[in-house]
Amino acid sequence: MKQEPVKEGLVQLAREGKLMHAYILEGSNDDSLIQFARELAREVTPYGEDIHIICKDGLSVKDKTVEGLLVRLLSKPMVGERTVAVIRDADTMTHHAQNRLLKTLEEPPGGSILLLLSNNAEHLLPTIRSRCVLYRLDDGQECEGAYVEAACVQARSIGVMIMEGKSYYAIAGKLAEVTGEREQAFAFLDALEKWYRDILFCAMGVASKCTDSQMQKLSRLVTAEKVYGAIALIEEARRDISRHINTNHTIKNMVLKMI
Repeated sequence: MKQEPVKEGLVQLAREGKLMHAYILEGSNDDSLIQFARELAREVTPYGEDIHIICKDGLSVKDKTVEGLLVRLLSKPMVGERTVAVIRDADTMTHHAQNRLLKTLEEPPGGSILLLLSNNAEHLLPTIRSRCVLYRLDDGQECEGAYVEAACVQARSIGVMIMEGKSYYAIAGKLAEVTGEREQAFAFLDALEKWYRDILFCAMGVASKCTDSQMQKLSRLVTAEKVYGAIALIEEARRDISRHINTNHTIKNMVLKMI
């Protein structure tokens, strides 16, 4: 996915008060990450006094720094109605700091929103990742070019079949088209994740994502929990393939879990 469509959707959700309570924003450019995080935070609250940003000290985000942030979140917003916490370099938090953050990620006080900025979300504990919605801001591509376009067509076809409740055996015949090579599988997973996100954006009223009548129809069948569950399975499949687990087995196992 390119950056701009994802950012556009998140900004619109923020304007409409529809953001979830915790996000991991992953990207390779630290300056771009913090710039977007500030933009998103200002859509939640225009008051800088209610936006709290922490970052690493030396090689890591220290436990004491996280503790101080959590204390501030327990207080009422200084000016507005909501508080936003931004953790830069989140993937450098110590394990102790991450564990300290878990309860707050589950139930942020006072409707506060947490944004964890990361170059590599794989370095965060699984318990942290499971409590946040992950968005890749510079990973993946739009459906342009023959190879990527084919992955997008396959992702849409298989995604529709899953969402319409087709049987695994009805879907299995199409899986051979996406499991031949690792790069082919990665392109398919990127495209499937983007397709699910567009369905969710459409369901949440982001008009630019409701590209056709089928998208609109499917968006009425889903819940945010269902989409985030599917995306979590896609992330799991991507990690397994990166660890050189059999591509064919990984994709089939993912689809089985989805249906």
